[in-house]
This record gives sequence, structure tokens and C-alpha cells, in this order.
Amino acid sequence: MPTGGFTRSVGMRFAIVGTAQIQARDLDHGLELGYRSVDILARVQSSRAKDYLAEFNATLAPRAGGTG
Repeated sequence: MPTGGFTRSVGMRFAIVGTAQIQARDLDHGLELGYRSVDILARVQSSRAKDYLAEFNATLAPRAGGTG
């Protein structure tokens, strides 16, 4: 899906799928999707989008430093 008309939706989908990938212990793919999400969502102002990024960060936090 192109980001043009659906920037927020695409960014949130990347955050959701990135979170799921991290939960499935696919850290590399999860991080890739998370970075893409942050890049896209930096262009929008949405509390809902920020909530998805916060959830992504919360899922990632226990794995910081290679633990988890």
C-alpha cells in the first residue's frame, strides 16, 4: 500500500506487524518494520499512532541488550 494517501494507516500497520514479529522473536524483521513505522509516523500527528509506537517500544524493551 502506498504511503501517500494513507500515511497514518500504513505507519500503524508497520508498528503492529513489527510488534508481532518481535513477540515471535524475529527481532531483525521487527526492528526493520518498527524503523519504517517511525519514519512514516513522524509525518503525522495522531495519538492513536503514538499508542501503537508506544506498544512497539514496550514490546522491544525487555529484549534490549540481547536479553529475552
